[in-house]
Amino acid sequence: MRAGRARWVERLGWVIVVFVGGVMLTQVAGWTGFRIVAVIQSVTPYLGVLLVPVGVIALWTRRLVLATTVVAIGFGGLLLATPLAVPIDAPDAADGATGLRIASLNLLYRNDRIGQVADQLDALAPDVIVLSEYTEEHQTALEQHRLVDAYPHRVDRTGQFAGGIAIWSRTPVAVSEHPDTATYSLDLTVDGPDGPTRIVAMHVPTPLDNFSGWQDDLEIAAEIGRAAVGPMVLIGDLNASYWHPGFRRLLDAGFVDAHTASGRGFSASWPTNRFFPPFVRLDHALTTGGLVATDVDDFEIPGSDHRGFVVTVAPAAPATP
Repeated sequence: MRAGRARWVERLGWVIVVFVGGVMLTQVAGWTGFRIVAVIQSVTPYLGVLLVPVGVIALWTRRLVLATTVVAIGFGGLLLATPLAVPIDAPDAADGATGLRIASLNLLYRNDRIGQVADQLDALAPDVIVLSEYTEEHQTALEQHRLVDAYPHRVDRTGQFAGGIAIWSRTPVAVSEHPDTATYSLDLTVDGPDGPTRIVAMHVPTPLDNFSGWQDDLEIAAEIGRAAVGPMVLIGDLNASYWHPGFRRLLDAGFVDAHTASGRGFSASWPTNRFFPPFVRLDHALTTGGLVATDVDDFEIPGSDHRGFVVTVAPAAPATP
């Protein structure tokens, strides 16, 4: 390699290393101070791919300092990703537990294929349905479908654009005071097959649309987790991934992510309406208070830009002495 070209390649390599290393430092520090940082953090695992050619070229051209730096940053990324690849050992469900099946869907507020969504939900037949970006038009369309007869216990908070949310249940619910979040949230207890189960449904705003609301709502969710005293699931489109420090603070607050616990921590739920495949998981079911996820399955939502999922939650087996 010619000397001039080699210097140019080395400088480009250092630019990539400094950029990726800077993102990794925000992860280590648990800092998301600006909305652009939140956007970049969501693609953290893909940034690591940029280090591979830099490391290969650095070794080939014997730029040992650059190669060592690449290895150090890459190792830090692997440590950060370890909980996704090697999830914690969650307790088993209690003997005889039936499990409560909850479907979570971000409908997309402009979705005009709600009849197909209702057909899909009718076929899935969950015990509870959580609907984000729930508008009056969606409510009207769903109430005209036979699905409505199977879910007589409904709590609807319709809203404009992405602000609405709803929970439909086959069994009675007791409604609590809803969290004071940037967009509508719901807090209620469902009379499930294994006993009362608290469901907190949230749709956190995107950091691009409402950065302070995004930060505040994730902190509200963490406070809910720290204060939880019984079986509870926090569910919905949290507009945050494992790669956001604010989301990992939810895990530190005692929540367990259903997808990660099932060995699917690297799965993605958004976007589904682009020419490229989904690359980040924004939709989550987080359990705490002696509740465990025993199963979770993703599915495509007609007319939406998100994948939905059905999660089964059940009381955990008592800890053995």
